Amino acid sequence: MILFIECIIGCILFGTGIVGSVLVNKTMWLHEYAPAVREEFLRLHPEYIKTPQKSNNIGLVTAKIIVSILFIILLSAMVYIAGAKNFVSAFGKCYIIWSVVNWFDVFVLDIGILANWKEVRLPGTEHMDKEYRSNNKKSIIEGFIGAGLGIVISIIVGCVIAGLC
Repeated sequence: MILFIECIIGCILFGTGIVGSVLVNKTMWLHEYAPAVREEFLRLHPEYIKTPQKSNNIGLVTAKIIVSILFIILLSAMVYIAGAKNFVSAFGKCYIIWSVVNWFDVFVLDIGILANWKEVRLPGTEHMDKEYRSNNKKSIIEGFIGAGLGIVISIIVGCVIAGLC
């Protein structure tokens, strides 16, 4: 029952974070929109076209490592609370949570809300229904990539729990 509640809470928090961030700043996830939508938006709003800048790879990698560590700590705590006491149970519980949130992202957020709700569309592209829905295949493919990534994360979380217990 705890695992089920954690899955629901994970979906709510993830969904709130994604939809909330899009409502606050529609261009935050510009790279996630279908190519035709991006092109039309940038044609209408050339001020969003970024000039090439020297990237700070060290800063980006550091930020990703910090977020990854925090995410692993959070998932480790969740599976421990759900009763995981060894590698196998931690791996299984983590993969269940990961999978539920991953496929919630694909089907509810990407294919459901973000492809169909006009409030979250980029300004000037609200009429592009077909183009927004054209990203469905990409979303499903990314869901399978996320499922693979979930195996790696679940292995790490399993090792963390096995080391704690």
